[in-house]
Amino acid sequence: MTTDTEEQQMLIDSARRWGERACTPAERARVSAHPVGCPPERWTKLAELGWLGVALPEADGGLGAGLPEISLLAEQLGRALAVEPYVPSVALASELLAEVATGALRGDWLPALASGERRLAWMAWEPDGAATLGVPAASAQADGDGWRLNGDKGLMPGAGGADALLVTARLAGDGDRLGLFLVQADAAGVELQSTPLYDGRHAARLRLTDAPARLLRDGAAADLLALLQRALDRAVVAHGAETLGTAQGALDITLDYLRTRKQFGRVLGQNQVLQHRLVDLYVEQQEARALCLAAAADPSPRLVAALGVRVAEVARHAWEEGIQLHGAIGMTEEYALGEYVRRLALAADLYGNAADHQERLAQLALETHA
Repeated sequence: MTTDTEEQQMLIDSARRWGERACTPAERARVSAHPVGCPPERWTKLAELGWLGVALPEADGGLGAGLPEISLLAEQLGRALAVEPYVPSVALASELLAEVATGALRGDWLPALASGERRLAWMAWEPDGAATLGVPAASAQADGDGWRLNGDKGLMPGAGGADALLVTARLAGDGDRLGLFLVQADAAGVELQSTPLYDGRHAARLRLTDAPARLLRDGAAADLLALLQRALDRAVVAHGAETLGTAQGALDITLDYLRTRKQFGRVLGQNQVLQHRLVDLYVEQQEARALCLAAAADPSPRLVAALGVRVAEVARHAWEEGIQLHGAIGMTEEYALGEYVRRLALAADLYGNAADHQERLAQLALETHA
């Protein structure tokens, strides 16, 4: 992605060097084999580099940057196929907590998130498997000065191994009000079912049975969902940057293959038809990067929805063309492209698929004309 400042370029360079050194195929396999896909020493290293608190306020132990810097980092981590849950933990959960936390809780949690001492996850999805926000099925019942939560949440990347979880629930006795709660992952009544995803990363489902929780923010359903959608939009942008980094990695491997592979005594890359297909891949990725930069600077609903559509399309086209241009070798797990194919295939649906974002974009257009 194009940058405007020397500091941003330094951030990109450091992330690229770390990815080349610390995300080799053997190291990725080791990290993926970890029970929750996030060895503590690796997460601590990301904190030492300043990446976990890059967008948190300086007063809270962060660097005071923003979504553009998170996106630049995410792109390089995506290019390196990093297994650690940077986008769901940093761009999604930490940024949401920074928006709603106050007082002692803010001082207790945000510096710890920036230092890597703690890790947070937002259980944003419902059990139906849709990667879009909706009125939660989980319920919250007042219990003295606290609350008790009951219900299930769907599969969320980065939730396994988190120290606490952000959970939305309906407030009992008031059907139009929702609450956002902080739940300790080791509390009684909290059951996380962690599972590896087919791209090597990990996710977890949540079941709550009279689990104690702390209310962070409550309000009318429409108001709280609007706040949560803004937080999710920031994650969609960071996920888009991460996915474009992976698509670039897949394109690099494909270029190298076509430059060296010979057929009938001729290098494949000399075939004009294949050159045109490569140019198409490159151009659409650059167009998506321009849109991603715009959305990072201004994550308005229409820009984010448009980016979601474009990234899903680019991800799918990148892995399909990668396999096609490699021939049979592109289908093998042993070849380097395989990991990129799996990551891109999952990325096309992870934060909403193309149809989800198209539907939102259409609804926004209708509201504008109305």
